Order: sequence, then C-alpha cells, then structure tokens
Amino acid sequence: MRTMQQRRRTRPTDAMAATASPHRPCWARRVLFAQVAVVATLVAGILVRELPGAVREVRIWRMIGFGAGSRHPR
Repeated sequence: MRTMQQRRRTRPTDAMAATASPHRPCWARRVLFAQVAVVATLVAGILVRELPGAVREVRIWRMIGFGAGSRHPR
C-alpha cells in the first residue's frame, strides 16, 4: 500500500527528464481502445434491439419450411 509520500508521479519532472525513458504513454492506443469500446457498445445495442425481430423471422421460416436443414423427401 502506498502512502501519500510514495505516490507515483504521472508526469516526469525536470529532474526526472534526464533519467526517464524516451517512451511516453501512447495516447493513440488509448484513443483507439476508446473508439473500439464505443463501436462495440453500439453493435451490442443494435443486436439487442434487433434480436426480437430476428427470432420472429426464424419462427416464420420454420413455419413455411425453411431452415430445417437437409431433410429426406417423403
């Protein structure tokens, strides 16, 4: 557990700049992950909204004989 004096610094100070690694946080990756999260949320929302209609379509197909797979003729 960290105390208030041991808190991790989020930005390098001037004293740390010389010893800090040349790699900075990749903000582009964070933005990309945020965009993926937004798109995934939208797709999930559309899927949930359209699911009852798809179930209804499958029931209709079953009633008229589609989607039963390969059946042997009678």
